[in-house]
Amino acid sequence: MKLYEAIEELTGKLRKKISYTDISLALEVSRQYANQIKDKELTCEQLKKLSNYFKTDLSDAKYVLQNDSSDDCINIPVLGEVSASMGYGVTVYNEMQTATYSISKKLAKDLGVCNCQTEIIFAQGDSMLPTIEGGDSLLVDHSRKDIYDGKIYCVRIEGQLYAKRLQKIPPNTIVVVSDNTKYRSFEIDLNGNPDYDFEVIGEIRWWGRVAR
Repeated sequence: MKLYEAIEELTGKLRKKISYTDISLALEVSRQYANQIKDKELTCEQLKKLSNYFKTDLSDAKYVLQNDSSDDCINIPVLGEVSASMGYGVTVYNEMQTATYSISKKLAKDLGVCNCQTEIIFAQGDSMLPTIEGGDSLLVDHSRKDIYDGKIYCVRIEGQLYAKRLQKIPPNTIVVVSDNTKYRSFEIDLNGNPDYDFEVIGEIRWWGRVAR
């Protein structure tokens, strides 16, 4: 949930205007900062602060609180039928959760992720070798959509999912890079083709595999 969406929901539930001054007090930040993050995804902690301050459950915060176990682990949804291609693309047919994967809260904190904005999918193909292999588990953080050069992201290109490194060339060109040198990098000029189907699903914060 983005901050402006939370404000809209709070306004509807409380039936009064919610200002950025109110938001800054709830989040314990400056009003200027609250305004700057209006289009950003809220963290689990921020969702909890808003819910506690306004004494009402936001839709996303309710999910967080229900799944915030009292032990040392959090549960990450696993989308068993979703794969991110490292070759020529995989079309997403089924995004239903098939399982959960528990990780320690310390690891989640070290990775900078939480269960309400993170999912596990699976890699397919060989274009990210030797970094990522086909079959690897990929932990995708949906709140991290801003592109930083060299990081690996799950992206949707023309209806298909990929795991790729990205580079941004201002003002609006994206370079899609494979680690396997037999696959050529390519550019996407979003200014030149505004209707082109491209979306950053989230940053891949961790990946792992069974030893073999």
